[in-house]
Amino acid sequence: MFKLLEFITGLFSSRNITPQQTDTGYSIDEAIERVIEGIDTKLRLVPAYRKKLQHEVLVSLEYISRLVDQIPGPINVSGRTFVSDPEVRSYFATTGVLQDTFSCGSELKTFFEQPENRSVTQCCALLCANKEEKKITGLALEGEMIRRDVPQTSINLFDYKILSPAIDEREVRSGIKKCIFDGLITYALQQIASIKTESRDLMDRRRILHAQLRAKQTQGNGLTKLLLQAHQELDPSVELAAQLKEAESRIKNLTGDKDVFSFYLEEIRRILAHPENFLRLNVTSIRLTDMSIIVDAEATQPANDVCFTELEITNVMKRVVTIVRYNRDDINCKKQYF
Repeated sequence: MFKLLEFITGLFSSRNITPQQTDTGYSIDEAIERVIEGIDTKLRLVPAYRKKLQHEVLVSLEYISRLVDQIPGPINVSGRTFVSDPEVRSYFATTGVLQDTFSCGSELKTFFEQPENRSVTQCCALLCANKEEKKITGLALEGEMIRRDVPQTSINLFDYKILSPAIDEREVRSGIKKCIFDGLITYALQQIASIKTESRDLMDRRRILHAQLRAKQTQGNGLTKLLLQAHQELDPSVELAAQLKEAESRIKNLTGDKDVFSFYLEEIRRILAHPENFLRLNVTSIRLTDMSIIVDAEATQPANDVCFTELEITNVMKRVVTIVRYNRDDINCKKQYF
């Protein structure tokens, strides 16, 4: 699960879930404490911080849970299912790519080598991959005729990751939900850090402008002031005063009239109340040949209806995802290309 969190951060349902327990594996109290520990422990100084965060934390947990439950799978992945299952073939160009993905990575090996998993024969995990579409030309069957140099669009999946392996699907989904919630906390931390940086820059600018204004006001007495009036020039102190006023206005707009930690807490609540701005699923349904060429519904060449589900995490990743099931006995690094 650590690798998934590392990967994500390097990302409202009507079900009856009580405030004490959610199906993400975190209780509300645990989730609130993860928010505080992950962003700034001084947020505990805000009166009734738990009560203020409770609703927004529950909104985020439920939203994440609902989306993760929509990730397809588990699908059985092996050399045998590559032959028999079009869905498996839609993810992998060859059995060699499939075997390299599952056999040569460290995630599954580490899982099966753990003492508590020595007797486990199969596991589930999250499969992630980048997806790209390419414009190409190729052969196409039209009726009984084969046409050459036909414009086509191919789908290519690459950069596969096997993440969060567990004994069963339920544990995998629970691990994904926890990691995505932790990713949301990291996202909120980044937003707070950005506000802190902007506020610090504005404070520094205000101090500099104060000093410059005092210096100009001192220099502006006597002969200097008369010379400026004679040349009908704007007194520099007037422009500095305007800049200072603007800086103070921006500082006030940034944090409002609240103390700084109350302001940060309100920003965190705003982010947690709208997790859809951080996380979304995009489902694409297409007809795909075994050569990964997109065809329309009227095409006569053999093709299968497939769906790709992309998990998009703001400023972090956009990956095709599915839950897979894989057998211990299928792990090896021998390449076989069919």
